Amino acid sequence: MCTLFLLIVLTSVKSVLCANILYVSSIPSPSHHIWNGVLTMALVKRGHNVTLVDPDIDKLPKSDNYTHIFLEGVYESLDISYDLNDMASYSPIRMSIEFQNWCTFGCNKILRSEGLHNLLNYPPDFKFDLIIVDVTSGPCLYPLIHRFKYPPTIAVTAFLLPSYVSYNFGNNMYPTSIPWYGLPYTADMNFVERTFNVLYMYIDTASRYLNQYRREHDITKKIFGENIPSMEEFERHMSLVLTNTDPILDYPQPLAPNFISVGGLHTHRSNELPPDLKTILDNAKNGAIIFSLGTNIRSDKLDKRTQRALIDAFSKIPETVIWKFESDIENLPKNVIVRKWLPQNDALGHPNVKLFIGHGGALSTQESFYHGVPMICVPFIVDQHINAKLIIEKKLGLSIDFTRITSGYVLQTVREVLDNPVYFENVRRLSRIYKDKPQTALEKAVFWTEYVIRHGGADFLSFPGRNYPYYKVYGLDIILFLLVIIILILLIVYKIINLVLNLLISKRKIKVN
Repeated sequence: MCTLFLLIVLTSVKSVLCANILYVSSIPSPSHHIWNGVLTMALVKRGHNVTLVDPDIDKLPKSDNYTHIFLEGVYESLDISYDLNDMASYSPIRMSIEFQNWCTFGCNKILRSEGLHNLLNYPPDFKFDLIIVDVTSGPCLYPLIHRFKYPPTIAVTAFLLPSYVSYNFGNNMYPTSIPWYGLPYTADMNFVERTFNVLYMYIDTASRYLNQYRREHDITKKIFGENIPSMEEFERHMSLVLTNTDPILDYPQPLAPNFISVGGLHTHRSNELPPDLKTILDNAKNGAIIFSLGTNIRSDKLDKRTQRALIDAFSKIPETVIWKFESDIENLPKNVIVRKWLPQNDALGHPNVKLFIGHGGALSTQESFYHGVPMICVPFIVDQHINAKLIIEKKLGLSIDFTRITSGYVLQTVREVLDNPVYFENVRRLSRIYKDKPQTALEKAVFWTEYVIRHGGADFLSFPGRNYPYYKVYGLDIILFLLVIIILILLIVYKIINLVLNLLISKRKIKVN
């Protein structure tokens, strides 16, 4: 009877602790789907009922307590409208504008999707205990918080910690010491770099409020109703932010209490590789190179001149090259093997992998760091440039300018990283330091997610100034007031001195006369 009673109690406790969670992501990026999917599956394994809403075809394991709502049609439209290869030549300002336009364009498609309308047709009294929102690409789906009656809400971003997210949720952006994500700077900026960094960081943040947030609010009103609150109000309801940052992997920066650092959440020890790939890597006696430009940039979209330059460079090295190439390609040298898709994290963990050539995205670089593999970055857009700069600064690898690719340039860079032991030693040391912690980034993310569920939110962690206007947070009104007082005092002193001098001059003139 005691055993039966204990089982009943434990079952009851589990049912109380198992929450109904809505996980919302509007960003059309397969790599972000992977990151969000890792956290989703960790919550599912904890017994929570999770509904993941995003524009990616679902490849996560099936489970009775997991539901995927597909926001269809987004990628097809983006593929037609945007050329990510062309973005490699954008100026920082144009890149920021195009990034916002890309987000708003995707938002338009998402709001028309059948998947979203299926979610909106849930019963009016349907209850979610928690909403998790990926805030990387903007506020498009924030009104779901209103639709489901304001349950506790967490913000997440796999895009490191972009300045606009930092500012929106009450953290100092530190523009003179933390590089803006669109500039190839390090934390050690000179005066000119700091000036540009401040300008771009504030222009980008202000532009999102004045441009993207306003546009997407107008768009969403057509679906969610004219009376939905502002996007800023929805953000103020989000009490906690899980950011894909780590002081070991990135530039260290102070974080407000409501920011939880979970950098590298998606990294893990290698799982069993597919038999053919395992055989290739096992037989790579001279070592292997993994070459992948991520999930958004396709190698088969590179121009033919660039493809020929890469193939020619790879033909001159003894190492085996495994290249994620999304279509068929002819006349490959024997040491170059093409796969349309790679289990990247698992492949990087193979002991014969000596180098990773990638686009420098945050998730790829974190996987490379986790497994202790040096990198060569070929950055195209947004944070890829700053990630490449960090890799160079920390001597974890090198970068290649996409616009100047030649066979000799690629070959020289590959040989430098492979033949100079400093890169391998540095990245192995960083890997050891990153793994030396009391809990993994994923365990930390799960803990804080359940923490918010247990306490009905975490508003008590937010910096009070988060809800103040900018001038009040940084005391600009006080500084202005004190400047006015100082100027008035100086004017009064000047007037007094001028009066005294005039009196003295007048007395002298009287005596002379």
